[in-house]
Amino acid sequence: MIGFPDSFLPWIAITLIPAFVGLLITILAGNILNPRYLAAFAIGIFLWFFVDTIGGAASLDVNSGFSGGGGQIALTGLFAIGLLFFFYFDRNRNILSPPLAVAKYGLAIPLLVAAAVGIHGLGEGAAFGGTAALTSSTSLLDAFGGFSGGVSYILHKALEPMMIGACYCVYAKDHVTSAAGRLRDLLLLSITFAIPSLLGAATGYFLTYDRSYFYALGAGTSIYALISLAGPLFGNAQPANSRDTIRIALLIAVGLLVIYFAALFHSD
Repeated sequence: MIGFPDSFLPWIAITLIPAFVGLLITILAGNILNPRYLAAFAIGIFLWFFVDTIGGAASLDVNSGFSGGGGQIALTGLFAIGLLFFFYFDRNRNILSPPLAVAKYGLAIPLLVAAAVGIHGLGEGAAFGGTAALTSSTSLLDAFGGFSGGVSYILHKALEPMMIGACYCVYAKDHVTSAAGRLRDLLLLSITFAIPSLLGAATGYFLTYDRSYFYALGAGTSIYALISLAGPLFGNAQPANSRDTIRIALLIAVGLLVIYFAALFHSD
């Protein structure tokens, strides 16, 4: 067993700091690249993220066929609830008409994306807290797969918020103009993304429960991020040429391969 402060404080650091760095990198890239390209790259990240998250929900217990019972109903129900909640909450912000939403709603859309992507962290945090509470190891690093496992987690926590950063560049880049204001935005987005992971770690340390339900909820909520990212690709008034189409496809592939590379450390 590893003490709660000895596990929780490092968890805060390895969740919050990489998230802030990932957001910062994306915002800096937004000063050079067209936001559409950032959105395409982030969609690649999302594709792996979604597969990983819904895998944590046992693919909504599809292997049980029609005999999964109440647990299967709860998983699929939470997925649907998560999906519908964010779209209902954001129904008046023109999310399906990006040209009407750009620079109109301040930080609202990126904040919602941060929450939508971060909710899966309830499951991750609970897994972390439960392992820290039950492990016989006195080393936090050894309890979670050693150096490779730690590198994989940190890379994931830096890459996943790039979906949030891409939405920030699309919808709220002109929300503030000063460097201090931009840093405040990034800190708020980082905290919003990290809070579910911290809640999951705190509760998972003291309680034992099925984490797959949180992953099901997180897989559903993350669809909001996908639609927010896809809008700039299709809502552009300028015609796309064949070269631009290839660039978009390549960036989606690069985004997926980058987070795939991060996952390889976890499997090592």
